[in-house]
Amino acid sequence: MQPLPMFFAVDHAKIKCDRCDVMKKHPCKQYEKETGRVPFLGTMACESQLRQQKYHREGCNGFDAKRPTSTPMSFWEDQDVWHYISSLSLSYASIYDKGEDRTGCMFCMFGCHKDAENRFQRMYHSHPKQWSYCINQLGCGKVLDYIGVKYVPEDELF
Repeated sequence: MQPLPMFFAVDHAKIKCDRCDVMKKHPCKQYEKETGRVPFLGTMACESQLRQQKYHREGCNGFDAKRPTSTPMSFWEDQDVWHYISSLSLSYASIYDKGEDRTGCMFCMFGCHKDAENRFQRMYHSHPKQWSYCINQLGCGKVLDYIGVKYVPEDELF
């Protein structure tokens, strides 16, 4: 199998396949290297197969792993988080009240083909300036067209 290309095969799209590495993983690793500290990550095993495998392999604390980490919420599920928030009357980001169940990077296209109404269609109404920047300036619209994913809500189509 050949490795994925660094850029998607769409002319003028300013989207790279390694955004998670650049935006999240590399800065964390750099911080670890500079400070000698290891991260506490708020990831849950229910969020992905890879996280579930890691939890089964290392548990909540991978202190003996090549890259030591602690993931104290690994065994939690979404309802556990909401119960915790409710029981302690904690505040949370209002975007969850608008239908989002994960926040992450708002411009990430990973998995958007699976949702009946994807993050770009929701962003059209919730964050129109960011939507326009993402679709038009970054070139996400061309990539989404190429892979056949709609990014304008059905109620806005002519």
